[in-house]
Amino acid sequence: MKALVLHGIRDLRVEDREKPRPGPGQALVRVRAVGLCGSDVHYYTHGRIGDQVVREPMIVGHEAAGEVAGLGPGVEGLAVGDRVAIEPALSCGQCEWCTTGRPNLCPNVRFFSTPPNDGVMCEFVVVERHQCAPLPPEVSFEEAAMLEPLQVAVHATNLLGTVPGETVAVIGCGCIGLGCLALARVGGAGRIVVTDRLDYRLALARKLGADAVVNVEKEDPAEALARLTGGRGADLVLECTNRAAGPPQALAAAAIGGRVALVGIPQEDEVTIDPHQARRKELRVQFIRRSRFALRQALHLVASKRVDVASWVTHRFGLAEAKKAFDLVEHYADGVLKAVILP
Repeated sequence: MKALVLHGIRDLRVEDREKPRPGPGQALVRVRAVGLCGSDVHYYTHGRIGDQVVREPMIVGHEAAGEVAGLGPGVEGLAVGDRVAIEPALSCGQCEWCTTGRPNLCPNVRFFSTPPNDGVMCEFVVVERHQCAPLPPEVSFEEAAMLEPLQVAVHATNLLGTVPGETVAVIGCGCIGLGCLALARVGGAGRIVVTDRLDYRLALARKLGADAVVNVEKEDPAEALARLTGGRGADLVLECTNRAAGPPQALAAAAIGGRVALVGIPQEDEVTIDPHQARRKELRVQFIRRSRFALRQALHLVASKRVDVASWVTHRFGLAEAKKAFDLVEHYADGVLKAVILP
């Protein structure tokens, strides 16, 4: 099979790899669509995220959907030809965190395209049966590939909740930010304010339900939030950027007694915040680690047309053109929001 392999910083190659075979309890999936995540680009440009370092060639990608091409012994509830979304995390099931219902915190988790684990930008992949979520006919492969970023937004909302009538601020409107916007709207938020530095993304946020948008390169976001909320701030703030500037903006945007979800993964290894501001407002600050039991929630939201993820996909590339996709996303060129690789 063909696979997209990262050998080092900016060194992506399409290679021939042996087609995998499913073992007991496993399914072989023909990959049909893979979303290009910011973390994939971070490995491409920096070779690492924190202490997770690419030390050997690694197949990239983790936002995937496809069709079942083969089954190992003992698999029930799936048939060859079934269309599925793929859960990218495989936790150990035995540790303290797995057995207490927090598998996203499993220290032994194997996550696609996180060193040293290969990802899914390839023609075939083997997964465990429980990593496959069958798709209804109304959900396309591209939409199914968007379920992974959406389920991060679902998990953040599950942890902090959206109370009907509240003011919600979303800091950064990439796909996860747009997912948080959608969940706030579904949850009955009274007003939703979205910030970003790219006007075309803010325009899409408006189209998808934001009541107000703020370009942080044209206006101070804290001052804008104060103006838009009568000086009060937001009850719930969801920080979804990939920059160290995001968390301080989120803390400043929160109302007294507010809740802040730090969802984004900053490119930088250190973030500077004003602890006194957060302490005086007695903010509840919650870091977000991927997602927990959220795939089927996300699938329901898309299948029921309550969340529009099809509009997130702006560009499509084959494996042979994938490096163009990485460069495009890195530089936010050509109005890109989500590029999808079609192996």
